[in-house]
Order: sequence, then C-alpha cells, then structure tokens
Amino acid sequence: MIDPKNPSGALIGDPRYGLNEEELKQYYMKKSPCWYIHFELDLIRGQAVRSEFKEEHLSYLQKHADQIRFSGPLLNMDGDEVTGGITLLDAPDRDNVTSWVENEPYYLAGAFSQTEIVRWSSSMEIRQLEYPRTTGWQQFCITALDGPEADQKRNAFSSEHHKYQAEVMDRYVARGPLQTDDGSGIIGSLMIVEYPNLEACKEFWTNEPLNSGKVFDKVKIERWRYGQAIG
Repeated sequence: MIDPKNPSGALIGDPRYGLNEEELKQYYMKKSPCWYIHFELDLIRGQAVRSEFKEEHLSYLQKHADQIRFSGPLLNMDGDEVTGGITLLDAPDRDNVTSWVENEPYYLAGAFSQTEIVRWSSSMEIRQLEYPRTTGWQQFCITALDGPEADQKRNAFSSEHHKYQAEVMDRYVARGPLQTDDGSGIIGSLMIVEYPNLEACKEFWTNEPLNSGKVFDKVKIERWRYGQAIG
C-alpha cells in the first residue's frame, strides 16, 4: 500500500522521501547527471589492445578521477578473463560523455566492439574508494530495462521494493534508475552489488519485488570488479 505522505516509497534520509510524482520528476531532471558507460571488448583484438595501452588507459582514468563514481572491468563468470568494462561518469550531457569516451585510449585503439551510454541517477553518494568491501566477495552489475506498463508496475510494488532495499542495503555498491537523456523518464535500473558468489546474487535478484513484479523486460547480470586506476 502506497503511503500518501511518501508516494515515491523512498526510505527516510533519501532526498526523494515524501516527493509526489511531479516533484520526483523535477528532482531527476534538475539533479546533476551521471552516465552509465558499458564497453564490450572486441573478441579478436581487444586483449592485445588492453595489454599495449594499459598505462595510457589508467592515466586517462586517473586524470578524470573526480568525474568517476565507479570504474572497472567486466569479467567472465569464472573471473579469469576480461570481457569489457563499466564506468559511471559524472558529466553534464551526452555530448560531453561521448567526447570523454571517444578520447579514452582503449577506445581510440579499437579495443571495443560496442559501447553503450545511458543516463543514470545515483541513489547513493558513496564512490569507489569509499565503499567498505568484503574480502573475498565478488561484485556483479545488474542492468534491468523496463518492459510494458513499467511505470504502473513500479508504482504498485514501490513500497515492497523500498522495504526490500532496506533489508539488503549493505550489499549495494551502487544503485539508481536508468533514465532518458533529459532525466524526465525512467527506463530501467542499474546496480552493482557485492555477494560471495553468483548464486547469492541471483537469489538477491529473485527476491527483488520489482523483478518478481515483472517491471523489467530485459535483465543482464555481469561480473565486475574494482578497477586499478580508481582503486
């Protein structure tokens, strides 16, 4: 049941707490944007490019460290091979983040077969160096794109979703909605979580009310780790 005094369902302490639908829309539109950048490594030449241009890549990330919330490689599920990368970057607009990507050394050298950029709003202020990691645990990035009637379903399961988040809050590394470029609409969710293994991560996702409530049409779970440049 939706609390009329807190229609968004956000937890106390969250800046979205108590906002109505229009206020929430304005909150997202006015908030400084962040961007989810997903790099897919080219199967033929990607590994060779990574080896050759690693120092330039690390230097570039360190140069822009004040813009980066999180950055690191994507791995296969065994954790022994890099398959791509993810960066969560603060930037004012798509043109700015596109320029950032196009000047990234791995990108310039042709390491990637595909690059995706989506606006994202961080629901946590914590950044990579500040996160209290659990030794030996693994990190996973979950991207979930909205399906039909997602807004109605999201509203219906909002309270259950936020209650569940409160129960598992210490497992989130990063979380927040994926958005349209102007920030006016939600098109999905992105989160990085930390669990002992893939099975525990899948259990977490199975129990997420927005997932069981069929808000999302496409879901991808990828293994990720903290990158060297940011620490």
